[in-house]
Parts: sequence; structure tokens; C-alpha cells
Amino acid sequence: MASVTPQGEVAQVRQVVVRFDRAVVAFGDLRLPDPMAVACEAGTPAGAGRWANDRTWLFDFQQALPPGLRCTVKLRPAWRPLPTSAEAAGSAPVLSGRTDFSFSTGGPAVVRVLPYEGSEIEESQYFLLRLNGPVADASLAQNAWCEVEGIGERLPALVIDGAPRTEIIKARKLQAQAANLVLLSCQRPMANDTRMRLVWGAGMASKLNPQVVTRQSQVFEFKVRPAFTAEFSCERERASAPCLPIRPMTLSFTEPVARTLALQVRLRPANANASSNALAPVLDKDNKSTELSQISFPHPMPENAKFTVELPLGLQDSAGRTLANAGSFPMQVATGASPALAKFATAPFAVIEHGEETLLPVTLRHVQPDLRPAASQGQVRIRRIDGAADILAWLGKVKRFHETQVTAQEAGLPKSAWTETQTDTDSRGRTVRRQVQRWVGSREVSLLKADAGARRLDLPQLQGGDPRPFEVVGIPITQPGYHVVEIESARLGASLLDPPAPMFVRTGVLVTNLGVHFKHGRDNSLVWVTTLDRGKPVPGAGVTVHDCHGKVLWTGNTDNNGLARTEQPLAPDNRDCPAEEGLFVTATKAGAKAGTDVAFVFSTWQQGIEPWRFNVPTGSPWMPSADAAIRAHTVFDRTLLRAGEAVAMKHFMRHETLQGLAALKPEELPTTLTIVHQGSNQRFTQPLQWAGTRQAQNTWDIPPSARLGVYRVSLERPGQKAGELSSWDSGEFRVEA
Repeated sequence: MASVTPQGEVAQVRQVVVRFDRAVVAFGDLRLPDPMAVACEAGTPAGAGRWANDRTWLFDFQQALPPGLRCTVKLRPAWRPLPTSAEAAGSAPVLSGRTDFSFSTGGPAVVRVLPYEGSEIEESQYFLLRLNGPVADASLAQNAWCEVEGIGERLPALVIDGAPRTEIIKARKLQAQAANLVLLSCQRPMANDTRMRLVWGAGMASKLNPQVVTRQSQVFEFKVRPAFTAEFSCERERASAPCLPIRPMTLSFTEPVARTLALQVRLRPANANASSNALAPVLDKDNKSTELSQISFPHPMPENAKFTVELPLGLQDSAGRTLANAGSFPMQVATGASPALAKFATAPFAVIEHGEETLLPVTLRHVQPDLRPAASQGQVRIRRIDGAADILAWLGKVKRFHETQVTAQEAGLPKSAWTETQTDTDSRGRTVRRQVQRWVGSREVSLLKADAGARRLDLPQLQGGDPRPFEVVGIPITQPGYHVVEIESARLGASLLDPPAPMFVRTGVLVTNLGVHFKHGRDNSLVWVTTLDRGKPVPGAGVTVHDCHGKVLWTGNTDNNGLARTEQPLAPDNRDCPAEEGLFVTATKAGAKAGTDVAFVFSTWQQGIEPWRFNVPTGSPWMPSADAAIRAHTVFDRTLLRAGEAVAMKHFMRHETLQGLAALKPEELPTTLTIVHQGSNQRFTQPLQWAGTRQAQNTWDIPPSARLGVYRVSLERPGQKAGELSSWDSGEFRVEA
């Protein structure tokens, strides 16, 4: 006999398995007597034996054995195994080795616990335990306990019976298992936000046989939920500063509160007694929740004002708990001054129509005194950029320095300030110092302060008396062209930088009355110049096409329709572009009053109007440019087939030119037909035989074992460079059952 399982102490027993080291019954004839007898102290359990194969016998119990049973598995005296070919026919072989085995189901064990282990529980939580059998009441009281973090002693577990137990079992619909269910609770409530363990200790005795007890403990860990508290929060410039009046004030609860109670919270201004002056919470119009965990008050609030947060009487969470920090309310809160602000809504780039009064809008708050003509701690600087290369360089620079961090070298700091010392701790706990690249905030760096070409710009709106706390100011820009505008403010830096230092806000703006539209084609391109104010064509405008570095690729003038055609291919050089990839197209038009008007556009400025959105073929980015104009199409004798049939194909290839479709040269024709199953990517290939340069024909016998689904047909040819492949999708067909 090879093995018998189970043996020893096993909590859950549904089956006995007996394995022999050789065939002991005739193969295929499994309706033979049972070799073993299974018996337990309480009698023979309900079940039946069966042969799984000629070496394995099983005894299946009708249900899992309860705890407290001792069972034996013994060889039946009259049973004999099948004799081997080496043994004499008619002999009666016997088994060698051990033929008597036993096992025990041990004491009662926990099969499942509710709430689930690891859950967040209440302070006086009930635990519902499902056992594998009834437990003796005396051992339960002695061997179940709670261990709570911070308490150096065991808390006895109390057995909950009567109505609470009945209601919980009924709510869980576990009436059929009631005999094996135990409801426990810790002796006293547990502290909030602590960890605890429910221990089902060793020594639990079975009600069926009190002499059989558990030998190992089972431990279930939980986390006691936090106390029910309310917390007020608001955004501040610094930790010790009052609330920002322009941002929401929020009251959060650690547990959900009934909507009707939460909406009774009030924010009362100082010296306001009438309830009509108190501010009620505001909720999103889509918020239909019956319970709320957070409420906010309307904003903006008055500056430098004091308020009181008042809670309604009887505020409690969904579990009926009152606030643990109720003594903190009513709570006194206050707002400070609104933070300093200087912001261009269109940074880092904007286009403004040029006219008699061209104004660049900027929003200011509490920085206006810095920007007065006589102020020394702040000013507005502006520089007009001329030339395509300079415009590209400044476009990239303003974009790079927009609300980010730059290296100290990029910021123009002295070389000695390019690095800084960083202190770390190695794996042995030793302090290690090393020099690393230093980074600074881009808003701490000026692009125009040391620029000789920049000029100071006064804001006439600020002349005279004190400005309003918050206003939108128009910066006048009289000349057309691309300008870089930068504001320096010490007050802004004192409010937002640490340590305080002058802060710089900038944008780039194109002031123009020209609109430049560019369509980049493979063989030629088209530029259309119109006016911004009326949308009329602009004849005689000078048009220049550059690469992204400012190198001139083509120049010309618009005709009476405002059109300029480039009768040549224009290939962009997209390596290390300072501002943006693609072609850079500029248009200029001399004017009588303001001088020469300038406008520009990149060929990549097509968000929302990309050709692929309108099914316009643009070629593949991985395909060599010489092959992008080739069009392929396959005509099938039919496109719905079955496995085992044959599909006939005729392939056409043409070159797309300005004059229409033209035949390909022999060296341009693909050489391989590839059929790919979509989904599995299974591939089949055939050589292509062209009849001249006009067409090629193929027939493919679909294998009987071919996968069902869609097959994509591609025509392929090796590229001019090693490893390069040109491929054209030319059609697809479907194989169905």
C-alpha cells in the first residue's frame, strides 16, 4: 500500500484517499468490493466508496465531518488484491506493510469570520464566526479573547446570544447554518484608530467530543475606525496665514452625515446676529446624495473678515455617533487679503488683432503699486522680435520658461552657481555629499531685464490714485509683429516665493491683422493670406517658408486672391527644433501707418483639422517618402469564403502624381504578397508575378485548418536601405465556417 490520506489531525475532511503502488483491481472493472473499512467513534459516517482507477480507492462522505471525531481506516480481512502475472494463478496475494490508519478532525475551527479580516470595524463590533462544527460552551468562554493595541492584557470575548444573534443571522440569511455560528464581542469598547486581533485560541473543545480540542490558534486582525470628527480646511499662502478669500472654505466629516443635518451648518460673519446673514453650504447641482462627507461655502469671501463655523444641535454620523471634537465648535476662522496676482490669460503665446487700440489683457491684484511709472520694485518690459530665426528662438525660449523649472545654466546664473551640494545617506547610514545640477523656478528668472533691446512700458491705467484690488488692465502695443512681454513684481514674489524675491510673469504675443493659412503638399504647397478683421484676401503679401531653424526654403508673393503656390517639394528638417517641429511660414505686408505687418504659422498647427480626420490619405510615417505616393488595390473574386476554398486576387499599383495616376517603374513594384490573419497575426506569403507593370494575379488555397475571421492582404518590397521595408495594405477578405 502506497499511502492513505488523511492522517493525523485534519480540520476539514470530505474524502479518504487510498493509493496502492500497483494495480490491485482489473483495469476497466471498477465495480469491485471496497478494500478498506472507514469507521468513527460516533459510528460509520454516511458515505460511499468507489474506485477512481485500478490503483486508487476513494471514500466520499456525504458532508464534511464535524470536529471532535476520531476515525479509523482498516483493511477488510476478506479483501485480496489482483494477483500479478508473476504470481501463480489462483493464489491469494496479501498486502505488505501497514494496513491500519487513523485520523482526527480536531477541535472546532473558524471557517469564516464577518466582518472580513482586515476590515475597519466599530468600537463595539460584533464578530460572526462560522465554525466547522459546534463548540463546547465552557471552552469557548476560556479560549476566545481580544487583543487591542495599547492595552497590555487580553480582553475576554463575550458570547452574544438572544435577539441580537437572531437578528444578525436572519439579516445574513444564515438560518440553515445557525448551529455552527457563534457571535462574539470584546469585553469593552475599543479605542478609535487602533489595531486589534480576535483570537480563536488553542483548546477549543468540540461539543460532540469534549476530549478533542484544537491545538493551534487562529488570529484575525482588524482596524478600529477613527473617531467621528469634523475638520475645517481652507487654502492659505502659508501654514500660519488666514484663509484665502478667493478659494472655498470646506468642512469635512470622517464619517458620512445625513444631508439634512450637513446643510444646517452655517458660516456666520462676525457681528452678524440675524440668521439671514449666515452663509449656508453650497452643493453641486448634480449631487443628490442622502449622506455627505464634505460641504463647502460659497466664495469669494470678503477680505480680512472674521467668521464663525456653527454646527447644528444633535449632529451625528450615520452610525449615531456624536462628534468627538464637538468642543472645537463654534470655530473662529478668518480670511486674509487676496494673494497678489499678475497673469496673462493667453501665456505663453497669443494672437491679437492689430488695430487702432491694440491691448494685451493682463489680470492684476495687489501688484499695481509695483507697476507705477516711479516704482523701483517692479515694471513691465516689452521687446519686439524681428527675423524668422529670432522669432523661432524666442518662441522656444518663452515656451521653455513657462511655469516650469530650468537649470541654473539655462537661467543665466554664474558658473559657480550651476551646481549645489546634495546630502544623502548610504546603505550603511553614512552621510554622503555630492554635487548635483541646480534647478531654479522659471518665474524667478527674467528674460528681458538684461536685454538691451527691451524697453520699459508704463501702464496709463495705473496713473493717479490707488487702483482697485482686482482689475484687468490692457497693455497697449502699437507696433505689429511678435512681442515678448514680461512683468516684474516684488510683491508677487513676496507672496508666492520662498525666500521672497522678485517674480517674473511673461508671455509672447503676435500682434497682426494677417491670417496665414498653409497647406503642405507632397509635390507643392499653398499659402493663403487674409486679413483678420474682415477675412479678405491680401494681394502682394511677401511669403517665406522656413524650416524649423529659420532656414529659407522658398519665397514668393501672394496673387490677387491672396494665394502663393510653391511649385516644389518642401521637406521639413525636424532635428533639434528650438520652438516646434514642421515648416515655419511667415507673411509680411507693408502698411502706411504702423509699418510692416507680420504673421506666421507652423505646418503642425492643425489640431482638429488633421487630414486623417477627413479620410485624406497622408502616407505612413514609417514608409520612405518616395513610396508614400504609391497606391495599391486588390480585387477579389469574392470576399466571403470558407476554409478549404481558393481565393483569386488581382493586384493594381499606381503612382499618384499631379497629373493623375501613372504606372510604376519595374524596380518600384512590390515583390511579395503577404496575407495576415487579424487577431492571431498568422502570416502566409507568396511571390508576386507582374504582367508588365499594370497588374499581378495570385490564387491562395485556404488551408482546411485556417483560422476563421478577417485576413488582411499587403504588398511588400524591400526598401532602398538595409532593413527597410515598404508595405501597402491593398484589401481584406473574410473566412467563415
